[in-house]
Amino acid sequence: MSKSLQSVQTQSEYAKSSLVSERKSTMLKQNSSVDKLTKELYQTAQQVKYLHLQAEVEFLLQQQQTLKRQRLASASKDGQN
Repeated sequence: MSKSLQSVQTQSEYAKSSLVSERKSTMLKQNSSVDKLTKELYQTAQQVKYLHLQAEVEFLLQQQQTLKRQRLASASKDGQN
């Protein structure tokens, strides 16, 4: 094999290797972006669940306070009669 043919093959192999490395790098960046988006979506979903539960707890506390006031008012009326 001549030196110029070896040189061309070496350059070709280097170019292929470089292209493969670039593709791997691009794929890793894309995977990283997908992972980041997935994490952000998960966090957002968790926040929505938390806010929903927080609202439900506040509603139940208000209901409890209302029932307590009603019982006190009822007991007060019964005590007067």
